[in-house]
Amino acid sequence: MAKDTPSTQAPPRGQPVSNRPWKKTQTQRKSMMTYKATKTLSTTWDEKMAMKAKKKEMKDLEHEIAARKKQERLDKKIAREEKEKRRMANEMKSSTVQQISKTHKLKTMSKKQLRQIRKTRMNKNGVVEYVPIYTK
Repeated sequence: MAKDTPSTQAPPRGQPVSNRPWKKTQTQRKSMMTYKATKTLSTTWDEKMAMKAKKKEMKDLEHEIAARKKQERLDKKIAREEKEKRRMANEMKSSTVQQISKTHKLKTMSKKQLRQIRKTRMNKNGVVEYVPIYTK
């Protein structure tokens, strides 16, 4: 039978000076318990490579998401432009056209009537399009 020597056996705890018996006794210095900045320098090569791979994966994912959003915006823009073209074409089809051969009548028209006037022209593709009023 081995008996505990007095050096290995902890002495009985008395009443602490702070009068808080539930607190643990300090076994290390405070400077040894705090986080050291050198801990980040002591990572292994495998950990560094794993972190690098994870970071690269996150960057790739971010780039993919950004590219997807950009493509969606581009698709929406194209769809909006096509819709506008269709709307203009339908407006042209449904409109009634009256040619003003006597241009001096424009002088006697009211502002409201003048605002209703649209000038059209046939483009190179054979499509009728609106043009600004004062173009030649």
